[in-house]
Amino acid sequence: MKKKIISLFRKKSSKEKLYSTNFILKEEKEFFENNYKGEGSEDFKYSEGSIPILISAPHSVKQIRNNEYKAADVYTGALIKTLSKTTNAHVIYKTKTKGDENYTNKNTPYREKIKEIVKDHHIKVVIDLHGMSDKGDSYIDIGTGGSDNKNLLGCDYILPCVKKSFHNVNYSENKYFSAKGELTLSHYCSHVLAVPTLQLEISRKYRSKESKNFSFMVNILSQMIDDLNDEIIHHL
Repeated sequence: MKKKIISLFRKKSSKEKLYSTNFILKEEKEFFENNYKGEGSEDFKYSEGSIPILISAPHSVKQIRNNEYKAADVYTGALIKTLSKTTNAHVIYKTKTKGDENYTNKNTPYREKIKEIVKDHHIKVVIDLHGMSDKGDSYIDIGTGGSDNKNLLGCDYILPCVKKSFHNVNYSENKYFSAKGELTLSHYCSHVLAVPTLQLEISRKYRSKESKNFSFMVNILSQMIDDLNDEIIHHL
C-alpha cells in the first residue's frame, strides 16, 4: 500500500512556463503531416504516467465520420504531449486517421488500449481533450454528461476541484459539448469502464502556435491535473 500511495505524488513546478513557437510546432509536427492525417503507420501512441489520471486526445488528427473526413482538433496533440512533460498523467493520442473514436460503439484498438490502461494502472479519472471554435465566450467547456453530471458517476469532488482550478478562466459547463451521447469516448470510459470522465473542449484561440496563449492553457491544465490528483489522494 505504501508504494502505491507514494506513486500518486509528483513534484509540482514552482512557476509557470512559457513555451516557444518552435517548441509548439515541433510537438505538433507528427499530427499535421499528410494534411493532418498523421505520419507513420501507428494508430495511436501511449505514454505511461505514475498518477491515476489518463488524458486522451482522440481528435489530434483528422477522423472519418459517416464516410467523410472531419477536421482535426489542431494542437490538442501538442497540448497533450506537453502535459505528458508537465504532469505525471498517462496520455494516449491518435497519430493516424482511422475512424472516429468519439463517434462509435465499436471496440477499437484505441478503446481497447484505454481499457488496458485503466485496469493495469487503476485509473481514477479520464480527461478526454477536444477542441472547439473561438466564437463562444468560454476558454474551456467542461462536459460531464449533462446537468446531472452522469459521466462523473457520483464522484462529487471532481467537478468542484476542476472549477476551483479554473477560477481565473472563462469556462462553461455542458454549454457547447456535454459528452452525453452514447457513442462518445466519455460515455465509453464512464459507463462501460466505470471511470469518472471529463470531456474538456479547448477554444481555438488557445490551441495555437502562439506562445503566450498555448503556454497559458498548458499551465492552467497542468495546475488542474495537480489539484485533481491531490483530491484523488485525499479520497482514496
